Amino acid sequence: MAKKKDPKDASDRKREQVVELYRTRLAHLKRAQVFVKEDRMALAVDSYNKYLGILALYFDTTEDRLSPSLFDAEKDMTELLLISHAYWDLAKAYDRSPNLQRDCFRCLEQFMKFSIGFKYQHVNAQIIRKFNNKKQAHNLKAFEAAYHKIQISAKRCYVATMAFGFEDEKTETLRHFKLKIAKYNLGLDFIDFYYAHSPTLVNYLEVRPKQKFVFNTFIARPLLSTFIFFIRSHVHHTKTHS
Repeated sequence: MAKKKDPKDASDRKREQVVELYRTRLAHLKRAQVFVKEDRMALAVDSYNKYLGILALYFDTTEDRLSPSLFDAEKDMTELLLISHAYWDLAKAYDRSPNLQRDCFRCLEQFMKFSIGFKYQHVNAQIIRKFNNKKQAHNLKAFEAAYHKIQISAKRCYVATMAFGFEDEKTETLRHFKLKIAKYNLGLDFIDFYYAHSPTLVNYLEVRPKQKFVFNTFIARPLLSTFIFFIRSHVHHTKTHS
């Protein structure tokens, strides 16, 4: 009498195969990056899709449902960055073909999803801004919207949040100010400068409570409060004379 196969054993073997495949994912990623440098985009797309497909298989999902929530934000930071860049290259590749616009938009969405809220958010914002400045995208408005969502619309205001708190009305006033100046090139330059340097300052102070207290009490809060007073005064003056 033939011995019945244990479903658990089959499941374990399948999982082992998936784990073994998972170990090969970075080889596909590196191959894709080489193909991008050589401008062999069809091969790059194929390799990137293999890389993302393996990740999806490992997490028992589909590629289009890959999400940062599947990863550990601290331990898997490098992987998260690599995934964001994979979607970025895919978005640019799909943008070249009129028949693949839906794929382009989907990959842009994934690029944003794997960018916003992470330490490398500013770096990714600069990547997309430099690309947009070249005016090479067929769907330029979509790429510009992605930049604004990553760099401009993101609610994190590092120094203001540290000084007043995330939901304080003063922090919200500075967010609105950021949206207004984002309409101008000088404003964008200021925002880029702010996001390039403020995270480093905040991270430095977060592990030094005494210096943080001094900075907030004698520098950040007084200066920002004065600045906010002038912003609100200007808005009030504009309303009363309109």
